[in-house]
Amino acid sequence: MFKDNQRRLLFSQLHVAGEIWQGIEKDSQAADRWLSRYFYQHRKKFGSRDRKFLSETIFAAFRHKTFLEAWFEKINPHSLINALERAERFCLLAAAKEGLVTREAFQEIFKLSEKIYAALQQHLLPETKNPKSKEEMMAVLYSFPLWLIQRWVKAFGTHEAERLLGFFVQRPLLVLRANTLKISRKKLVDMFRRYGVEANQTIRSYYGLILKERRNVFDTDAFRDGWFELQDEGSQLICQKMEPKPGENVWDVCAGGGGKSLLLAAIMENKGRIVATDLRAYKLDELKKRAKRAGVFNIFPADIKRMPELKIAQEGFDKILVDAPCSGTGTLGRNPDAKWKITEEWFLNLQAEQLGILEKALPYLKKHGKLYYATCSVEALENEDVVGKFLAIHPELSLVPYGEKGEDFFKLWPPESGTDGFFLAVMEKVS
Repeated sequence: MFKDNQRRLLFSQLHVAGEIWQGIEKDSQAADRWLSRYFYQHRKKFGSRDRKFLSETIFAAFRHKTFLEAWFEKINPHSLINALERAERFCLLAAAKEGLVTREAFQEIFKLSEKIYAALQQHLLPETKNPKSKEEMMAVLYSFPLWLIQRWVKAFGTHEAERLLGFFVQRPLLVLRANTLKISRKKLVDMFRRYGVEANQTIRSYYGLILKERRNVFDTDAFRDGWFELQDEGSQLICQKMEPKPGENVWDVCAGGGGKSLLLAAIMENKGRIVATDLRAYKLDELKKRAKRAGVFNIFPADIKRMPELKIAQEGFDKILVDAPCSGTGTLGRNPDAKWKITEEWFLNLQAEQLGILEKALPYLKKHGKLYYATCSVEALENEDVVGKFLAIHPELSLVPYGEKGEDFFKLWPPESGTDGFFLAVMEKVS
């Protein structure tokens, strides 16, 4: 039986989840940042279990949005309910899909059939839902905008597009990076196992760990002491492919929160200099905190507008990383809310911005220095097309083949790599 206190707790959690869901849907801010701000503002109100339930429910609601809407329409045909109640019921379906609500609670409280709970768990569409085309079926089943599916089918073919969608609809694994300035990866794995957390070393990155189950490892002394960071294996591989050497001068142009800068510093053993800039200067505040925690002291945050004044910039950099602002289509498994906020026109605007950043970075590259252009996008418009246009107007640059089998580019295709989608092109200044 479902106890009264359990019933009250679940109703309370679903009420809050409904409010959060409505808030994020109306806001352009990413769901993870929205939730972080919300939990900080209400830090005395919610414990770790509440935060876990709420965050996992919200992400499941975005990940399976159209699939859950199909079931919502079947369960609540022509129902006249207010917006908050609708959001609460929708979040209930998301929680059930994620296994956060038991079968017994689902049936007892909301008087919904046991078959519906089973269908949600097995990811089966209602019998009444009958899409007109394969692409429309994919849009409902995998919960993606139809225009994006049509775009990917045209670019990759139906089979590969469906593989990509199938990967993104899965709940992503929690991937960490060992901070080798403080601890080896093997010792970090051993430490987690002593605490009952099963972690395996990533196969391709030399620094990554994959947790077998999602646990709150960020509320630990090990994290507070800077022994590890949250970072997808694909992001780690971009830094690894750059092969930065101790003593080199590196510029991370779009450093953001500094995940790649921190790994580059660790690979360089804190030797040499990494200048970190970002178009949004406030982003560097987070990098400063993370660098202090990680014991990194060769990263120098700087104002991108004042680069001409820096002596190191005047001398030229050995390596420049442009991890460009992009659509993030390679990370839609990890950031499922983003797929509902991007538009087709956005891709065209981004290409102009990406080319502009490369233009601003190039003058500061030494002769025989290397310019690394990276995105977390699977779109050729942001990747190969940008590089092709940039090389066409800069004959002083030569493309360096960096693919694992001699291809021009290093690319990570999520269904094959098991990582976020990434693209990397390397250009050397030869004259």
